Amino acid sequence: MTTPTPNDVAPGHPPLDWHALGAGPPIVLVHGALADRRLWDRHLPRLAAAGLRAIAVTLPHHGPQPDAGDARPFGLRAHTDALAAFIDTRAAGPVHLVAWSYAAHAALTLAFERPALLRSVFVYEPGMPTFLQTPQDQQAFAEDVQALFGPVAAAVAGGDLETALVHLIDGSASRPGHFAAQAAATRQIERDNVHTLPLLLQQTPPPPLTAADLAAITVRTCVAAGERTRPAYGVVSRAAQAALPAHAVTVPGAGHMWPDEDPDAFCDAVLAFVAGGRPHVGERRSG
Repeated sequence: MTTPTPNDVAPGHPPLDWHALGAGPPIVLVHGALADRRLWDRHLPRLAAAGLRAIAVTLPHHGPQPDAGDARPFGLRAHTDALAAFIDTRAAGPVHLVAWSYAAHAALTLAFERPALLRSVFVYEPGMPTFLQTPQDQQAFAEDVQALFGPVAAAVAGGDLETALVHLIDGSASRPGHFAAQAAATRQIERDNVHTLPLLLQQTPPPPLTAADLAAITVRTCVAAGERTRPAYGVVSRAAQAALPAHAVTVPGAGHMWPDEDPDAFCDAVLAFVAGGRPHVGERRSG
């Protein structure tokens, strides 16, 4: 088992807090919104036991001690570039890359722009609509994003970040009361990252990744999505799966929070893909 020192700095980029377990081919895990590397604390031992060097990173501006004085912009362009620099200088790549939600767009962008850094990419439910192709999909996405983020934005505008946090987690899970029902450790991670909500709502435009760009990706890539996820994530995920159909996976009974709700099943899917197979995901075992 190895535990590299956190807060290493890739030259020219903000520091990324990171933690690793195990030895073997590197696999880098990247969190979504309202999270940091601790999201993967239950996943790292399982991946390390399978013979991988499992590395969890915290994106800039995230974590319990954020780089509040950092003037760099908040958005997927900056986060993609910071992640690329980390892999290039610290992760002994090329790496298997795993990303959820917000960070999934960064992972897909890296697969398109910097394929030499990657062995494979496994993403769960990307949330950026740059590769939606039909007016129907664009409308469905826009309407559900308003339903999901409207209450969040209103609470942020009123200075009530705790209420905004509950709205976003309950809404992402499509289940009222989901925030309160989570494990205490998960709630603490989300509260430690609630300061990112105003930044998230005002983020810079994401890299303009198109369906044609996705189709041009040469890195072996899996796009997974839950059967019961809401349109804000499901429409985007299905569009990505249509562009990258070879390893598309639908998780029975699952929604957007599946990686946190069932870490064992999530790791099973990742490990099957990394080993060269097509992930097979049965009914959700928990959550």
